[in-house]
Amino acid sequence: MVHDYVQFHRVFWTFKPCINGFKYYKPIFQVDGTFLYGKYKRNLLVAMAQEGNNKIFPIAFAIVEGKIAYAWFFFLHYLKRHACSQDSLCLIFDRHESIKNA
Repeated sequence: MVHDYVQFHRVFWTFKPCINGFKYYKPIFQVDGTFLYGKYKRNLLVAMAQEGNNKIFPIAFAIVEGKIAYAWFFFLHYLKRHACSQDSLCLIFDRHESIKNA
């Protein structure tokens, strides 16, 4: 007998203190992703800002099914929607093709 189960494909989260603190930074996001190992084979995406003393300030996180264009679109969409109220912003990322396509 097969039991019904729910499996998520992607999740995005941020914390209110991170959103509130970002308004004191330059409107520049750095985004990157890494592989998660172990039982759950997913990717962790992260957005961060960097202050004048080169200290990193985390903004938002997501766990997605892979570094594919739609996963990056999902992450960047919710990043803009929840963490950034400014219209113009700079995005720094590695030259991964799926980020460009998002």
